[in-house]
Amino acid sequence: MNDFLAFDHLFDPLVVMNQKQELIYFNNQASTFFKLPPRVLKQKNHLIQLCDSAGFDIEDWLSKALLSFDVLISPEIKMTLPHDPETEYYIILKLVPVQTDKGANFAVIFHDKTVETNLHTKYRDQLEELKKTHSQILQADKLTTLGELTANISHEINNPLTIAAGHSEIIKDYLGSSNLATKVDRLKSANQTVLDSLERVNQIIKNMKDFLHQSEEQKEYCDLANIIEASIEWIGSTAKKANVSIERDYREHPVVLVNRIKLEQVVINLIKNSIDAISDAGVPNGIIKITLSKSDADQQTYLDIVDNGPGMPGEIKKNLFKPFQSTKDVGKGTGLGLSICAKIIESHRGRLELMDSQKGCHFRIRLPLIEAYSYTRNDKSLTGKKDQKRILVLDNEVQILNVLNTFIADTGHVFIGSSDPHDALAFLQKADIDLIVTDYHMPIMTGSEFSYKARELGYQGPILYMTSSKFIEQFNKDKKDLDIGGLIIKPFSRDDVMKTIDLSLKPKESKE
Repeated sequence: MNDFLAFDHLFDPLVVMNQKQELIYFNNQASTFFKLPPRVLKQKNHLIQLCDSAGFDIEDWLSKALLSFDVLISPEIKMTLPHDPETEYYIILKLVPVQTDKGANFAVIFHDKTVETNLHTKYRDQLEELKKTHSQILQADKLTTLGELTANISHEINNPLTIAAGHSEIIKDYLGSSNLATKVDRLKSANQTVLDSLERVNQIIKNMKDFLHQSEEQKEYCDLANIIEASIEWIGSTAKKANVSIERDYREHPVVLVNRIKLEQVVINLIKNSIDAISDAGVPNGIIKITLSKSDADQQTYLDIVDNGPGMPGEIKKNLFKPFQSTKDVGKGTGLGLSICAKIIESHRGRLELMDSQKGCHFRIRLPLIEAYSYTRNDKSLTGKKDQKRILVLDNEVQILNVLNTFIADTGHVFIGSSDPHDALAFLQKADIDLIVTDYHMPIMTGSEFSYKARELGYQGPILYMTSSKFIEQFNKDKKDLDIGGLIIKPFSRDDVMKTIDLSLKPKESKE
């Protein structure tokens, strides 16, 4: 067996078989791996006598592998030894043809992955446990916040219920009137007030359910100003009690691609922190100013929350976003709030920052513009498959973006949402787009103006209009002048949209 002595220098265990699958050689490492002395190893005639795998037929694999006379590698196998069935090994087998003067043989190398696999399993389990713990902390944090807001919610519900009850009494009195005909208008008004009040209660309860809902990974297109207003509704009563006014400065009305509930949590937490800081410091006329703006240079949306409180001590600023760091007294806070807020914003590829300020605290939330974010957030946008198309949808209504996102994403195409024609045009210069779907009637520019600018920038792909029947005449004109490929009439169904899109994506020569 001098032909195989070189194998003794390998660190992996190795056996050599002849074409009948009979074992004819073992290297030094094989004795250690199989936990058998060389004398016992030499008594083994076949590989199946040395190892066993319940989930993988080693003999069948060897039979097929030997026919090819080529280097072959098995998948990872969970293996045991007949004389040590309690210990499990994770092995990859490598079959290597070995030609000698006496004929063809085959070396089988055992690559032991047991340590790596066990470590991977251990760390995977620990990661899953950390995820569960993190989810529980988030839920506990929400419940803590909800507990603080319970009194305010009760107050908010009592108000519309009191109004509804009062107008119900008015309706009752009117119905008892001898001249009911003269009270019809007042009855209608009182009835509408009752309905509005009950709808207000229903909305408060819905917000509570949404806030507590744990399925929070899905992101949707949202009006950022609406998220801020909803957050202020939650915290408004607390601000009033603390004599803190909340001012808004919406220089922009950006649409963002976010998990609405998570972002509301962040905004509520930041506003609540400002209220607490102002109240604890005894500031007589507390002010929190919330500003929305957009940076074309950074390609980001800014949400700034600035207060006139006492500010942040220098030693706390350094570790502000680390877990268990708190600006509150012992027993008044977990210190997890800002840490979780920062992680939530990072999960949206944004950033939460404490800005320099002369007085008070200034927090800034940076969120990416929706065009680039919706393009890059899904790995499938980078696969470049032939049948996968990148579709840019422009509409200033977030409901339309969300509906079309559902329609198009289900087909496997890449959906890129936009609510601002200028941002859409800027993005068009940076990315390859296969199809544009644009609303026709938009406040900033019409579909005609947008399409003209897109063509001017060199976009040659199909463009579809979305519009009501009111603008069909304009579509017919633009169809010729701007090469508009089709029309989606509002209101539309999934079939309407996808048939029009599919037809537009077909090569021109194959269109019927």
